[in-house]
Order: sequence, then structure tokens, then C-alpha cells
Amino acid sequence: MNKNMLFLCFSLLSWGWLSQTWLATFVLLLVIAIGKYSEWRWRISSRQFYRCGDLSALLVILLLIDVYILQPTDRPIFVLLKWLPVVFAPTLFAQLFSNTQTLPLAALLYSLRKPGSAEEFDSNPPYASLYNRESGVIRLLREIDFILPYAALTVLSAGAANVQSPVYFIIAATLFTGILWSVRPKHSPVPLWLLCIGLAVAVSHSGYQGLKRLSATFEEESLEWLGDRQTDPFKGQTSIGDVGELKLSDKIQFRVRADGQLLLHQASYDLYLGHNWTASTRLFTAKNPVSENGKLHKLEILQQLDHQSVLALPDGTAKITGLDDADLQYTELGAVKASLPPRFARYQVFYTGQRAGAPSQLDLQVPEQHLDWLQQVHGELKMEGQRPEAIAERIKIYFQSNFFYSLYLGSQTDSDLALKDFMLKRKSGHCEYFAVATVLLLRHSGIPARLANGYAINEYDSRQGLYIVRSRHAHAWAIAYINGVWQAVDSTPSQWLAMETEHASLWQPLNDWWSNCMFYFSQWQFQQNAELELPALLLPVFLAWWIYSARQKLNRNVPFTKTAVLKTSYQGFDSEFYLIEQCLQNTGQARRHNESIQQWVGRLQIPALNRLYKLHYRLRFDPVGLSAEQRQLLQQQAKEWTDDFQNNAAKH
Repeated sequence: MNKNMLFLCFSLLSWGWLSQTWLATFVLLLVIAIGKYSEWRWRISSRQFYRCGDLSALLVILLLIDVYILQPTDRPIFVLLKWLPVVFAPTLFAQLFSNTQTLPLAALLYSLRKPGSAEEFDSNPPYASLYNRESGVIRLLREIDFILPYAALTVLSAGAANVQSPVYFIIAATLFTGILWSVRPKHSPVPLWLLCIGLAVAVSHSGYQGLKRLSATFEEESLEWLGDRQTDPFKGQTSIGDVGELKLSDKIQFRVRADGQLLLHQASYDLYLGHNWTASTRLFTAKNPVSENGKLHKLEILQQLDHQSVLALPDGTAKITGLDDADLQYTELGAVKASLPPRFARYQVFYTGQRAGAPSQLDLQVPEQHLDWLQQVHGELKMEGQRPEAIAERIKIYFQSNFFYSLYLGSQTDSDLALKDFMLKRKSGHCEYFAVATVLLLRHSGIPARLANGYAINEYDSRQGLYIVRSRHAHAWAIAYINGVWQAVDSTPSQWLAMETEHASLWQPLNDWWSNCMFYFSQWQFQQNAELELPALLLPVFLAWWIYSARQKLNRNVPFTKTAVLKTSYQGFDSEFYLIEQCLQNTGQARRHNESIQQWVGRLQIPALNRLYKLHYRLRFDPVGLSAEQRQLLQQQAKEWTDDFQNNAAKH
């Protein structure tokens, strides 16, 4: 195994390990091993190389369609980066199974595909050069060995796994150091080379740590710009005061097996700051504030999870099973975070239906800028002296009877004025308007209240026996502390679900079909995971043994091999002009290091050599070569020149 193949295997194994794409890794390694040690070689034309490059481009387009349209994700670029080794595998395989063992650069770069370039490439042997008789310029055909670029691409792809440890940096530094060592000029001092590499690694590590901090800061500040809104358990930004139309994706977030419709809570906020709501308790702990005593209900959630996910759960979640390998943490306001869960999770939730915890003074704070409309509405509803449960019910009836749900966000950009305009004039808005107004009305009536958000599950798929939860099912509502228990007070008119469905995309059936296919595959993979662990460990051992034994058994003497092509490509090595160069080697007229023959002859100013080197160049680089007469002329004149030079040297 040569060095390039060793680097390639190292990069693929690193990618499989960090990205957990072992199946794809083993398939790629198997095909590469067959291409390296089998006798199968084909004469692949440049147009066929181009088609392989086009296939890689098509795979990129299909992957982008998947992550942006069919299965929208909040990190589409990372998904694309993760699968780059698979995307460019057809191009690599084309080189490995070709008789030339190289790849035309035009297969990767469309700008190099000029009319007639394919025919020009096919009509000349690889590595050959074309000589322009008019300008005297040598133009090399553009082709590369794609193995090392593919290895570098694979290491870049492994970085998409976002492993929070120095492992990736060590792998990348090892690979690129090995590549640079393999191409190190032999005359360069080893200590100086090692010093330069050490400095480069040190500077790179410093930049690597800086980029990690910058990435974390950027992700924290602008995650909502990069995809679907993510739930922050400590800070919630409403769309109150935004303009335009509220649009949410049809993407299926997860599936639920439950006895009926209910609200799944993700986060609660008790501190109102206008456009933003925050949680006063900003600490996750390993202790669940909800006890397992009493009657527990059960539901099951099937979901694709990120490395850190805020779970959508019913109120009073006391126990979660099926996420044993994940680190579950809780807040006093009811948020639950799962760290390092399985990629596909099927977990069971046991819940009481009642939220734990006592209210605080923050749950009664009312902003002064809203007191005018609060007093007006409070008087209209005649809530003075009413019991808390009657006040909550009266608020719900008031909104559901006199207000309308709307996806239009309004034209008022100030969040406080937008909320006031919603209550007194427009009387239509989305769920956040209803939820925030309900929280403030409850607080104004002396009832502790908070803002909650999560999902409303109501879309039942009878074929799967599951509730489908989409991005557009994201919902906000108020929770109130009434008679010693936190209760949901959802005042949004029930028409909101029907309106969201009416605005579904025309692509939804296709998106759902693809999402279901991936869901069934993930289920199968989840069920087979334990059975595949042993083969996954044994396959690398078998592959290594097979490669080692195949190296000595397979005969690679095929009609079109890289070695055979090289013999025909370097024509003109038997040129008699090299005899002249040998004669002058130990004299003051010797050819200098890194000096071309054309420059050397120009410096010597010897007319006879000026004629001979042109014949030599045509023999050496022109695919047409020399005619029999020209070849004889080069032999005769070169011999005469060397004989004269030796006779003159003998006389002196």
C-alpha cells in the first residue's frame, strides 16, 4: 500500500469514527480495496470522467433539496459537509478503475470544459505536453491524482460531526503533517522542516480554539437566523412587533403515541421584558423536581435528536425511559434538556399532568406601560372579586368570542404598542399575542402566571397510529397558579390549527413521504443497532486481512496500466542532445540548477546549439515527434558537435 492510499484509508476511518457513518465507510473502503488490488481496469474517456463529476454535482443538488425542502434542518451546511465523501465517491472510483489512474481536472471544474478539450485529451497520452510551434510555449494537460484531495475532503467532512474534544484537530494535524512529509524536498534540513511544521500546528491550534469560541458565540446569538427557531429554556423572543406574515415549516419534528390531544411543554418564562421573556431560574440540575408518587400517565415519543435537545414533554413529567445513555437535566420552570442522546430516540414519558413548583413575586409583575389597557379590559370583564378559576375561564371566553386568529403580524414594530393595538383595535393575531395578553391579564387580577411554549399535538395519522407534530404546531399559551396547582390557560381561538393547515405547502405530501421513509429507516436502524455492533467490530479486522493477503495474490499486469502509459508518455529520453549536456557538465558552461534548456542555450549564445535544442524540444514534447530525416539530422549534428568539443578539449 503506497503512502497516498494509506492517507486515504486513515481519513476514511477517521470520518467513520467521528461521524458514526461506519456502514458508508466500510462500503467505500471495500470498493477502494477492490480498485487498488484487483485486475479490473478500463479505458475511461474524458467525457466519461466528466459524467462521473456531473454525478457528484447531482448528488450535491439532491442533498441540498433534501435538507432545504424535503427535510429542512437547522444546519443544512453541516449535513452537506458530513456526506461529502459519499458525494465525491463516483469521481474517485472513476480514477481508481481507469487505466490511467489519474483524473482530468475538468471533471471537477466546469470552467475547464472547453469545446474540443475532451477530444484533445483522449487523442494524447496522459502526462503528455503539447508544444505550440508559433509561441514556443509548453502547455501541460490538466489532470490530477484525486486521492490526496479526496483524503483532505474526507477529513474536512469529519469536522461536521462537531466532536467537542481535541480528537478532530489531532486527526487533521496528523494527516496533513504526513502528507507534507511525503512531499518534503529531500534537500531541506529536517530540523528546520520540523520546526516549521511545529509552528504551523501551534498557530493552527490557537486558531482552532478561537474559531470554536467564535462559533459558539455566533450560534448563541443568531441560531434563529440559520433555520427553524430553536427553543431556549432561558430566553424567549416573541414575534410581537414583527411585520409581515407568520410562516412556519411543514417539517415533521417528531411523532407521539398518546391517548389523546394535549400540549407538550418545552420552556416557561416568568420575567417580562417587552419583546423578550426570560426565565429567572437559569440553572439545570440532575434532580427532577417532579416526584413519581401518585397516578402516572404514559406516552411515547419517536424523535430525531441533536447532541443537545430541549425536549417537548407534558406537564408534570416524572420519569423518562429509553434515553438511558443521555444526560437528562431539569430546571425548576419545567424545561428538560437531553445531552448526547441517540440520534434516533424512542422514549417513554410518565407524567402526572400537573406542573410542580411554587410561584414567586416575578409571576405577579405587570409592566407599567400596559396598565392602561389592562385596567380597561379588566373593567369590561368585571373580574373584580371573582374566583381565580372563574377569572381564567372568563379570559378564555373573552378572547375566543371576540378575537380572531391571524397569521398576519401587523404593521406596528414596537412590541408594547403592537400588543396594545391587538387588544383595543385589531383584535386579531397569532398565539403569542393571546398568550402574552392572557398572562398580563391574569397577573393584573392577582393570579400568578407565566408564558409557556411548546407544541400542540392534534394531527393523528391512523395508518401509523401516531400523532404527527410539525414545526407549524409550535404554540404559546399561559399557565396560571390556581388553587395550588399550575394550570394551562390556552386562550387562542381553536381555529388556529385549521388555519395553519390551510397554509400548508403544496410540497407537503412529498415531504411527508420522504420523512416517513427516513422515519421507518431510522426505526429499523434503531432495532438492528444491537445486532450490528459485533459485525461492525469484526469487519475492519476482516478487511485489513483481506487487503494484506490480496496484495500478494493478485496480478496487476493488465493491458492498460499506469506503468505502461508512463513509458509512452515520456518520449525523447533517448535524445542525443543530452550528450551535449554531459560534455559541458563539468565546465563553466554547464547547465545550472533549475535552468531550462531554452534558458541555458540562450545564455551560451552558441548558434549550433540553438538549432539543435529546437529539434530536441520537438522530439521531447511534440506528440507528432520528428520525421525520420529530422531525427537523423539531430543524431548527426549532435554527434559532430560532441566530437569537435572532445577534440578541442584533448588539444588543450
